[in-house]
Amino acid sequence: MNLDKTFLRAEAGGSEKEGIMNLDKTFLHAEAGGSEKEGIMNLDKKKICILLLGGTIACVPTEDGIEVISLTDFCRQFRELDGLKIAVDDFKKLQGVETRMTDILEVAEEVKRLILEEKADGIVIVQGTNLMEEAAFAIDLLVRTEVPVVCTGAMRPATAPSADGAYNFIDAVMTAASDNCRGMGTLVVMNGEIHSAQYVRKEHTLNLNAFTSEFMLGYVAEHVPSIRCRPVLRKIPEIVIEREPADVLLYTNYACDTGRILDHVLDMGYEGLVLEGTGGGGMPGWIREKFEKIHEKIPCVLASRTGHGDIIFSTYGYALQQQLCEKGVCLSGMLDARKARMLLSLLLSAGFGREEIRRVFMQFSKFTPI
Repeated sequence: MNLDKTFLRAEAGGSEKEGIMNLDKTFLHAEAGGSEKEGIMNLDKKKICILLLGGTIACVPTEDGIEVISLTDFCRQFRELDGLKIAVDDFKKLQGVETRMTDILEVAEEVKRLILEEKADGIVIVQGTNLMEEAAFAIDLLVRTEVPVVCTGAMRPATAPSADGAYNFIDAVMTAASDNCRGMGTLVVMNGEIHSAQYVRKEHTLNLNAFTSEFMLGYVAEHVPSIRCRPVLRKIPEIVIEREPADVLLYTNYACDTGRILDHVLDMGYEGLVLEGTGGGGMPGWIREKFEKIHEKIPCVLASRTGHGDIIFSTYGYALQQQLCEKGVCLSGMLDARKARMLLSLLLSAGFGREEIRRVFMQFSKFTPI
């Protein structure tokens, strides 16, 4: 879609044209010419592009099931966004769980194109929440920019009482328009909270505060971002995808695990393995033996199924994790297993070798200087 023709809010004084609404008002009485009063965000002429992937926020129930609608009419109703130039692209219309790696790669390429062609001062990606934490992290890895890129969605459908989609959407757009949010990597804005794609996790099936972080970056107060801290920007080489996405298995070690499925990982054609160990990355000896044999053939990463904290090295008097590390197994560091799996898949798809992969994962380790 040509976003040049989909602006819903034109510059002050602009005439109405096909596909353009003349809404020449400014937000919160911001003066013409871009001056800024105390306590007022300067939104004059900011270009914000909205890319739809789908998800609950854009789904409505029908007699035949669920339909993903266009966001164009959805955007027009919000007077809070007056003063911005909003461009909407119904890029994909997916139910969240149907998102494939190729969909994520395509939206990342579109984000890069919009930024390269200077068509956006900020970008909002509207998507389902089920896979948002992984998709946002992938976009964070693939897109290097100072331009704010913000992911958002909804926990409740638009037809539900107290639906949250509209509020999340406005907060996300205002975050993408904020100069204070430049250079922070990809962000996730949900329930009035601003999270880094590096840290965010969905940890509840229904609650509006389902998205949490060990280190939340800030809040959105009255649709104005209030930043409390900034994320560490890791020194990761540019990731350029060269082939079809690599298939990486995520395996969880559980109580009384026999590990039988690990005997078939190589035969099934997986190109990498992320193993969630218990606690600080522990596993029984018979699982370790299978894990090491797999690592001889394909890159492997050790994570913790707790989802928080670093892989331990010496606590409790054994050094399993350190020994695996010395054999070349990557440790997930501060990344949970889902993000570690996404990172490994992207690195393999970009042609990174084992040593290059190990150095990238070290960027997320407590041992690497910031």
